[in-house]
Amino acid sequence: MTPEECTKRIAGAVGRIGGEWMFDAVVNARGTELGFETWAWYHCGRGGVLGNPPASVVVAAFGFFPPELQTKAWEKGCAVMAPADTAREYAACCALWGTRRFASVDGAGRLADLLTKALDSAQAMGLPLFAGWRDVLHDFDAASPPERLALALQAAREHRGGAHLVAVRGYGVDPLQAVMSGRYGATNAEFFGWPQPWPDPEAGKEQMAAAERITNAIVAPAFEVLTGDERTELTDGLRAL
Repeated sequence: MTPEECTKRIAGAVGRIGGEWMFDAVVNARGTELGFETWAWYHCGRGGVLGNPPASVVVAAFGFFPPELQTKAWEKGCAVMAPADTAREYAACCALWGTRRFASVDGAGRLADLLTKALDSAQAMGLPLFAGWRDVLHDFDAASPPERLALALQAAREHRGGAHLVAVRGYGVDPLQAVMSGRYGATNAEFFGWPQPWPDPEAGKEQMAAAERITNAIVAPAFEVLTGDERTELTDGLRAL
């Protein structure tokens, strides 16, 4: 299996499973326990790996959220706890979710090792959230296999997500149009908090398809460090999840 084939075939698993923990009731109950509103917990938990920058920096790194919503969420979260501390709490929740989600997965440690090996070889230029979550991943080097797999998937999700943001920006698609012309269209626009009116989804379809190809081109070199057999093993294992 080539790096390009591996990249395309694991994209769905990385996107869906890598972000599944953020919707987990136990994870969000921990945020409430700490004093966070839901969006503040998410934005500061995910973005706290950047340290404590102004909200505008976090808006730039996330890319696809309404700036006003994200600014309010970030500032509310910062009033509860320093973002770097929030990120540590959030990562710990991701790890604990992994123990529930992957406890019965044979070879969880092997999948974590292969994915981490690929991520360690990835170029982080232009991908600040990925760089931060990759560092977090290594804070848990001594964690259990299910915990490491959960965090590796989260870091992989930031790797692909950051690459996609760069690609979309390169094609000149604005954030709301990108959301509307993406796979989930108006459903995501509403979920992300974009006010109506929304643009025609068809207007950016061609550019978004091209951006997807560039996303794959940015992500694929990370998997060159694995052998063909290792790429097949990783792909089959992640897709089986």
